[in-house]
Amino acid sequence: MDNSYRVVRTVEAVGSAPTTDMHEFRLINNGKSALVTIYQARPYDLSEYGIGPGLGWIQDSVFQEIDVETGELIFEWRALDHIAPSFSYTCIDCTDTSGNGLSRDTPWDYFHINSIDKNKEGDYLISARHVAAVYKISGVDGQVFQHHALWVQENATHTTISLFDNASNTFNITNRESRGMLIGINHIDQTATELREWLAPEEDGILAGSQGNLQLLPDRNVFIGWGDHAFYSEHLDTGETVMYGKVAFWGSDVMNYRCNKYPWVANPLTAPSLWVYSRTGTNSSNLVFYVSWNGATEVYTWKFYTADSSSGPFALSGTKTKFGFETQHHVPFMKEWSFVEAMDAKGKTLRRSSVVRTFVPSETIRSGCDRWGCDPVPPLEKGEEFDKTVPNTPNRGRNYTRGYDTARYYPVNPSLSRLAMPEMAAPLRQFAFILICILFFFGRRKMLRMVSACHELFTTKVLDWDSTETSGGSFHLSSRYRKLEADDALS
Repeated sequence: MDNSYRVVRTVEAVGSAPTTDMHEFRLINNGKSALVTIYQARPYDLSEYGIGPGLGWIQDSVFQEIDVETGELIFEWRALDHIAPSFSYTCIDCTDTSGNGLSRDTPWDYFHINSIDKNKEGDYLISARHVAAVYKISGVDGQVFQHHALWVQENATHTTISLFDNASNTFNITNRESRGMLIGINHIDQTATELREWLAPEEDGILAGSQGNLQLLPDRNVFIGWGDHAFYSEHLDTGETVMYGKVAFWGSDVMNYRCNKYPWVANPLTAPSLWVYSRTGTNSSNLVFYVSWNGATEVYTWKFYTADSSSGPFALSGTKTKFGFETQHHVPFMKEWSFVEAMDAKGKTLRRSSVVRTFVPSETIRSGCDRWGCDPVPPLEKGEEFDKTVPNTPNRGRNYTRGYDTARYYPVNPSLSRLAMPEMAAPLRQFAFILICILFFFGRRKMLRMVSACHELFTTKVLDWDSTETSGGSFHLSSRYRKLEADDALS
């Protein structure tokens, strides 16, 4: 996507593979190729693992490198061709993600590929959850050289990799808490050494049962996403935490598969979203605004405009600095119509919301509302049902016109309507004065003859040029044409 979130390229799985999977999509080679994961169910003899008689099903983990521009396959690797299912630490139907191996829809996921990276020599580094391993894969023939792993540096004798160690799949635990790690591998001694460790800034740490990642930043800091805990943190190289954030609280079912930190400037093509609320619809309660603009990075302040009519005039009712994803603002009076304007740090208008009508709860539900909004509909009691009858109102309500002016859904930016502004009036008056003077001195007949002569000159000198006589890529209309006859062939 570009910085307006428009799709500029789509990468799809190649060959006999099914659709790509969400576990990895990594652009490499300056965006020229992409690494993707694919999960593919295959029929398999699982009798050694207690499934049978009959043919069982196994999940093959596949990765591909694909040319982004052409969509052609550069490399493909399949786990079943190199790693036997006996290496799995996750038995059939033992966890919520392992599968029972009985059907195409529930294959045994013995490998579960998570991440892919590629080094300058053309070899690949993959991690796989259900075999609890990181593998180096030959970029020539796919052979294996013996959760989220990336190359940091490498030479002929040593390799340094970074990884996020879940230390748990919620069923098996290998460490007291999850952690980010920097691992040094000595290929001569066949040893692996922990070089760095980064822990979550929680008293008891975090044990993430799935997902998560570690990113090494250019300034040597480390950025970590904590997986099924929707938290993220940034650490110094020495381990100290310098930032810690929570997207949602643990147990909310909100998760971060991965978190990354990059410089990013974006102006979405969408407009800001605005909801306006008044508990009573009178000046006795606040007018409350809730505004957000998903994906916009440059919003610094919001300007709030209100009016009694959807067509205005709108008056500036307040300004507030953007705070978090959604900004709340309120004023001590009632207005029926509003819109909001997003401003950058230099005071430039970025975009405006649509004109929205203030929501005022009816008396029936007002008891469940306070000054800031209304509670959701409570769950039904056992045996209780909603009354689903059609409302008994004259002519089904007021009418089909609810006060909205479709032509004014999005208020015009003043910079786009300056032709009607006072500063254009003086030039227009000067032009009109000159035209009147010309008519006065030359007379109406002479003026018409001058216009006619100019028209004739234009026709003979410009339109007489043949369209085939072009130069420098320019195109000229031709006056040499004839009426199309009935027997002319159309092509």
